[in-house]
Amino acid sequence: MKAFSIILLLALIGCHSSKEERQSLSFSKKEFVTEPCSAEPCAKVKIGWEEAVGADAGTHINKAVLSHLLAYFRQDTVFADLATAAEDFVTSYNRFKQDFPDSPGGWTIEIDSEKTYESDSLVSIKFTEFNFTGGAHPNSSVNFLNFDKNSGSLLSEEQLILDQEKFLELAEQAFREYHQVEKGVALKDDGRFFLPDTGFFIPNAFGYEGDKLKLIYIPYEIGPYSLGYTELEFGLDELEGMVKK
Repeated sequence: MKAFSIILLLALIGCHSSKEERQSLSFSKKEFVTEPCSAEPCAKVKIGWEEAVGADAGTHINKAVLSHLLAYFRQDTVFADLATAAEDFVTSYNRFKQDFPDSPGGWTIEIDSEKTYESDSLVSIKFTEFNFTGGAHPNSSVNFLNFDKNSGSLLSEEQLILDQEKFLELAEQAFREYHQVEKGVALKDDGRFFLPDTGFFIPNAFGYEGDKLKLIYIPYEIGPYSLGYTELEFGLDELEGMVKK
């Protein structure tokens, strides 16, 4: 009986320790900014991001966040860190100005991220990005990374949506209402939207913010630049059984 009591006590301590470890994950804001320009126009980089602190999960989250931030720079180059990516961005601008000295304006890339949702099992980080490298207009984007809080693993749309068919139906109805698509008119026949052969789809920007689940279609994703952003939101209470929380 004494031995059993000791084993039970150790098990309870182990469970308590595991719970403390799961809850030890926290976040702090970090920032990277290029040196001030010696003359205007020039190239500027400003990045803010959430760094996970504590627990093994934090290491995996930070690795995914860094990879996501670096992906905003040149796609044909693998950068080791933000400083290297920013240096390449500035160098590319300087070379461009040498070739086209009369080209007006500078280049800029600004990225910010924030933790928008945290539960016992999930963490969502939202990224907003703005860039200008010449052309008719600047570009911008929004995205989310969703993580398993305990392991730090990145969660896919398929892992988050528990009932794909029902959720897609709900999202399409909200999309139709947002854009005031006439009843009985198929989205593919409306004329305003870019749709694949498979039809309506969930956007890349899929994540949690506050007590809402948000779907954000960025310009060119489902329509022309002039269509702008399409932001749909759903209360988590109305998604019971359809998505993880």
